[in-house]
Amino acid sequence: MSELSISPLERSRKAYSNVLQAMQDPGTQRNLAQIMGTSESTISRAKNTLEDALALMYHLGFKVVSADRICVDRKRYEALETIARAAMADEENSKKLFWEQE
Repeated sequence: MSELSISPLERSRKAYSNVLQAMQDPGTQRNLAQIMGTSESTISRAKNTLEDALALMYHLGFKVVSADRICVDRKRYEALETIARAAMADEENSKKLFWEQE
């Protein structure tokens, strides 16, 4: 299934799952509570409303990505993808991209 055919609700559920996974490490909720100046129980309650908040964001056309990702304009990405695909389709170009072990 292509990324474009996934519904906003499915995308939001995946984002919610990723957030919950990130919060599973021991001490994470305590650290978040400390950083945010609140209690662990407040963080725990926030998880209950997070799924709906993420669904709302995805239906509005936003998305959640981890901080280690770099977001680029879709048109620029598609242009680079087109250039790369054309380069790989040319056998001469594609051979230059691979080096044999000596």
